[in-house]
Amino acid sequence: MKTLAKSISLLLLAVLPLVVSAQERQFPRRDEIANVESNGDMVLEVFNHPENGENNYYLSVGHLGMGDDVVQVLFDPVCELFIPLGNTLLEARESLEKMKELYKADPGTVTEMPGCLSFGVPDGNWETVKVTYRKVLLSRQLLMSLERQGYIRATVVTRSDLGSLIFSMKIYQKLHPGE
Repeated sequence: MKTLAKSISLLLLAVLPLVVSAQERQFPRRDEIANVESNGDMVLEVFNHPENGENNYYLSVGHLGMGDDVVQVLFDPVCELFIPLGNTLLEARESLEKMKELYKADPGTVTEMPGCLSFGVPDGNWETVKVTYRKVLLSRQLLMSLERQGYIRATVVTRSDLGSLIFSMKIYQKLHPGE
C-alpha cells in the first residue's frame, strides 16, 4: 500500500510543473459580440480581437468544406475563415451592411475581399476570398471560397443569417454604447 501511495505522489509531483506552466501561457483573446447558428453546424460570429491596445473586429464564417463548385465536404473542422470588418463597432456593422447589399446583385456576381483561414483568431496570412452571389431554390446565398491546390474551400452564408447577425449587432451596440 505504501508503494502505491509513493507512486501516486511521485506522479503528481512530476505532472504538477506541467499543469502550472500551462496556466501561465496567454491564449489569444477573442471577445464575442454576436453570433448566429445556421443549419445546426455552422456558426456566423462577429468578435473583437484586440491587439496592441486597438480593437479589431472580424466576421467568422465558420469552417470551410473542400471540393468543387457543386459538392463540398467538411474536411477541416479546426480552421475558420475570418473576414476583417474594421476597428470600431460602427465600422464592423457598416461592413456587414455592405456585404448584405451583395444579395441585391445579379446571380453569379463575383466580388473579392480579404480573408484569413486559420485556427482560433486571424494569424495575419491574408488571401483573396471570392464571394459569389447565387440563388438556390428559395434561398439567397453568398458562396465564400478560397482556391487551394486545385480544390475549392468554401462555405455559404444565407441572407437571413447575415440579417440576424446584423440585428444582433445593433442590439449589442445599444447595450454597450461606449464601445
